Amino acid sequence: MKKHLFLSLFLLAIFVASISLMTLSANAQTTATTTTAFADEDGSEALFNGPLRSSGYGAVSMKFSPIQGQFGTLIGGYGGWFINKTLLIGGGGYGLTTNITSTQRPGESISFGYGGMVLEYVGASDKVFHYAVQALFGWGGVGLYSPRDFRSFSSRSTSPVFVIEPSLLAELNVTNFLRLAVGGGYRFATGVELSGLTNADLSGVSVSVNLKFGSF
Repeated sequence: MKKHLFLSLFLLAIFVASISLMTLSANAQTTATTTTAFADEDGSEALFNGPLRSSGYGAVSMKFSPIQGQFGTLIGGYGGWFINKTLLIGGGGYGLTTNITSTQRPGESISFGYGGMVLEYVGASDKVFHYAVQALFGWGGVGLYSPRDFRSFSSRSTSPVFVIEPSLLAELNVTNFLRLAVGGGYRFATGVELSGLTNADLSGVSVSVNLKFGSF
């Protein structure tokens, strides 16, 4: 378990570092005039120089991903504070909506949901077609239950789970307040301690379709 947790934290650190490097690269490509205008009086540079442009948006999302080797659909969304048309800081969550029967415990189905902090870097946001790099990291829960009796949930049939899910999205500006983003990612799940389920059962590739609404 500790090995998977350290791997997840290492991947998160890589993602945050990548976001910082891409933002610094974007700032470096501005003109000398803009750089001078946004520089501090002492000439020092920072990740965000000058006044910040604040806006925000939310997204309704649908993910398709295998759960214990079976096709699963997760519904949810995310949203937050959008800084300088570049970086979103917010939160989101998803829940499994497909009835997936456990292959290890016949007669029981899997319940799965997770949520947490979302970071999203948007490149060339004003272009009609552009890209976004996203990561969600947080906690969730997984359980086994009898479809005929939801009261079958108990402390012995549920487990917390830690999730990190990086994604790469292709995005289309439909209107000035609506965007469509389609992409793929990988969900790293760790911390599962439940008979009949493993970390690998909840980890896997995901394909997502997202509708974004808000001020960009």
